[in-house]
Amino acid sequence: MSCITKHHIMTTLKILLITALIVVNMAIFNGNLKLNSNSMVANKVESATEEPTATVIPTATAANHVEHVIQQRFEKRSDNVRRICDARGSKAASVTKPQELFDVPSIGLLWCPTFKAGSSNWLDLFCKANFNHQIYENCDISTMRANNPTTRYLSVSAEDFHYNKVMKQELGLPFMTVRNPVTRFLSAYRDKWEMARSPSFYKKRYGEEIVRKYRSVDPILSEEEKEALLVEAGNVILNKQLGSLSHAELVKNPYLNPPGPTFKEFVKWAVNGGMDPHIMPYYQSCAPCSIDYNILRLEKLNEESGYLFSVIERSYLNLDFRMSLNVHGKTDDCLLKYFRTISKHDLQLLYSIFFKVDCDLYSYPCKDTMNEVLALGRISKELVRC
Repeated sequence: MSCITKHHIMTTLKILLITALIVVNMAIFNGNLKLNSNSMVANKVESATEEPTATVIPTATAANHVEHVIQQRFEKRSDNVRRICDARGSKAASVTKPQELFDVPSIGLLWCPTFKAGSSNWLDLFCKANFNHQIYENCDISTMRANNPTTRYLSVSAEDFHYNKVMKQELGLPFMTVRNPVTRFLSAYRDKWEMARSPSFYKKRYGEEIVRKYRSVDPILSEEEKEALLVEAGNVILNKQLGSLSHAELVKNPYLNPPGPTFKEFVKWAVNGGMDPHIMPYYQSCAPCSIDYNILRLEKLNEESGYLFSVIERSYLNLDFRMSLNVHGKTDDCLLKYFRTISKHDLQLLYSIFFKVDCDLYSYPCKDTMNEVLALGRISKELVRC
């Protein structure tokens, strides 16, 4: 073999070796590139399928989160009540015995009724749980009172009443429902006394007494004439004949113009010693400084009653609370319309007697509401939303 041939062969072998090395390196590079690309895609897919815990919570976790939030609300409310009760000279602490308690053994709850704060819904639920269909059809607060095992505990004096270990063992979990005290007071008036909508409240629940004492009538009328007109008005209201009378006939009788007490008359009665369970402050009706209640707010009642049922292991229960609507407008929208008719003096008395303690206990901004009424009390009727 010639030197040229050997040279050509060596050159060819070198070229082939270099080519092979280049091919192998390219293959390795491409493999790494492909591996890295797949890793990047995998990371993107993983990032896309991973749910952000801050905004998307699995159903079970969400339920636990909601329960935790509500539990914190309950604890915060109880802590605030204890703080107010423990304060020196606490007015709330002076009430040591609740007016009423209803034990519902079939459910495991001890209820302090707070009227105009979801009481009708609770009463309906307890009637269904406690009585058969025949009794339930006619069940009301009187039925509950007649079958109330807590009577023996409340028969003692206020000084001797103690929510002790025996009561805790024998009775259910204590709870009460609250709502903004200002709104509750107005709601009670609108539903029960305004325009004598409830004839029984007119006759039996002070309506007639209020108009007799606070209605301005012609001073020329004798006491006998006033009483005769008052009796006539009472008969019309009780017999539900208001709709059959003309405007002229209503105007003739000062006790029917308007029928039932006005809000101004109602407030006058209340700040001068008038009282009814539908407006009684919570601290007077439930004695929250003596019993550590689970406190539910009417504004969140469906959510918070659901949590309460889970605590007593009765999750199948459903309060199904719906706020009854007054055809003349929502009470929240009507505050200014009514309270602007009240003098500053009577507003201050009303706040002191009926609102202040409850607002402090249950953290409602009642003072802000009263200040707003005082500040806006002279605005035009067109700005009133009710």
